[in-house]
Amino acid sequence: MVLAVNIINSGLVALVLASYLEQTRWWIFFGLVVTLTAARAIAWRFYRRRRRSADLATRWAVIATAGSALSGLLWGASCILLLPDNIVAQTFLAFVIGGMCAGALVSLSYYLPAFMAYAYFSVLPLAGGLLLDGRTVYLAMGCMTVVFAAAVTFAAYHFNRSFVGGLRLNIDLSDRTEELTQRTEELTQRTEELIAVNTRLEAEIAQREAAENQLHQAQKMEALGQLTGGIAHDFNNLLTAVIGNLELAQKRAGSDPHFVRSLDVALSAAERGATLIQDLLTFARRKPLHPSAVDVSALINGVEKILQQTMGPSIRLVIGTAQDVWPAWVDQSQLELAILNLALNARDAMPDGGRLQIVCENQHSDAGNALDITAGDYVTVSVSDTGTGMSETTLAQVFEPFFTTKEAGRGSGMGLSMVQGFVAQSAGTVQIASSLGEGTCVKLWLPRAEGRSTASVSADPGELVTEPHPARILVCDDDADVLSLIGALLRDRGHTVWEAANPSFALQTLESERPVDLLLVDYAMPEMNGRVVIERARVCQPGIKTLLMTGYAEALRDHAMFGSPVLPKPFKAAELNRRVAEILNE
Repeated sequence: MVLAVNIINSGLVALVLASYLEQTRWWIFFGLVVTLTAARAIAWRFYRRRRRSADLATRWAVIATAGSALSGLLWGASCILLLPDNIVAQTFLAFVIGGMCAGALVSLSYYLPAFMAYAYFSVLPLAGGLLLDGRTVYLAMGCMTVVFAAAVTFAAYHFNRSFVGGLRLNIDLSDRTEELTQRTEELTQRTEELIAVNTRLEAEIAQREAAENQLHQAQKMEALGQLTGGIAHDFNNLLTAVIGNLELAQKRAGSDPHFVRSLDVALSAAERGATLIQDLLTFARRKPLHPSAVDVSALINGVEKILQQTMGPSIRLVIGTAQDVWPAWVDQSQLELAILNLALNARDAMPDGGRLQIVCENQHSDAGNALDITAGDYVTVSVSDTGTGMSETTLAQVFEPFFTTKEAGRGSGMGLSMVQGFVAQSAGTVQIASSLGEGTCVKLWLPRAEGRSTASVSADPGELVTEPHPARILVCDDDADVLSLIGALLRDRGHTVWEAANPSFALQTLESERPVDLLLVDYAMPEMNGRVVIERARVCQPGIKTLLMTGYAEALRDHAMFGSPVLPKPFKAAELNRRVAEILNE
């Protein structure tokens, strides 16, 4: 743009002065301007097409300054050499050069050396010629030209300073922006890394909390199991003595109805205590189970009548079983009890009536499932109701022993605990889903009984046992109350009974009294356990029959290894007499 203006101005000057002064040499000036401008244009074009490197910047700056200086010198020299002593022509040319200097102030002030080279080499020859003339007018014009040159130089300096300051500010801002962008990217990357780390930490914390909860639950179960198993023996001995003596008292009670009623209440309370011990053993997974291949569909259909009577008319019972349901490997009586407990809970959750649905179907669990059970085939029993439901807080505590939402006296809080213990001991699991106002669904996952024959689920009322002939019986128990009770019960049946309070006295009795038809011995005793006593008794009297009595949970679970029938404590007189008669009649 600057070069084009230079050519246009030189052409106009040549045209005006050549016609005004009738001198053709101004066209020579125009030709020189065009030639120099073309050379400068080629240089600028070459510069712009090539990459600007730092080592060539100084060389190109010198070339640009030299080009500006030559252009200004061409104008200044033309003023000296070509202008005659004509004030009008000189004034015209001074205005033209001044205008071009003013234009250069805008165009070239960003690079001060190029502007100063152009301005000084174009103005100073004209000012020098005017000053050397000596005449007042010319002196005044020369001074004005010098002042103009100084003024435009000063203006160019300030303009260049502002431009450089702005340029530096832009560069600083650009650098700062790049730095801020880089910092922002680093912060964004760091934030993403922190988010990823935080996500991993949250996942690890959740996994750790889950593992800690599982460990806490396992430790609690183990502690409860040890506690329950430890106290079960002592409580069962106590309850055996209580229940047995209450039964004896009932036999000997008179006709006083109040006394008989008191005995009935006491016996009922003792039986509830025995049931509570069994529930605790079930929850703690210490209760001996007798698993078999059970037809779950037939079992549910078998208890339907009992459930109908239990639910009442306001609750609609719906039984749904899929076709070809697999048999489950569980304890049949415990499964019946679990279904009954779940049904009773559902009934209590629907005081105004509703629907109770029991569904049985086949399910498969893959490896890595969220149920914490091994992969394989399972039979599921779902018990769902349309009752009040439970909140998340209540749902988190439903399997805790003795936790109940029922009012006092309507529940022990062992129902769901017993169900979970039984199913877990059977190598299954329990799922429960509930929300307030939408009911509850409990789903039992029971292992499939593969390759095993299916047990009958019909009720077995028990066979009548023939009363045996009076026998010679030795009873050994370290609990004096239980020992005297069993002795009294057996004597009432006409048997001859020896009572031994410890294993040593029992073995001495076996040596002195021959033959002894039956040995009743407790399992857990201080000197030696009942299994050892049975082994020594068989050495002393090879044909002796034995019955092992125990309330010890571990012994009840492993009774098959004793090689002797086992009578669990606590027991009633009828159960004792039945088992004794069965063994003596063999």
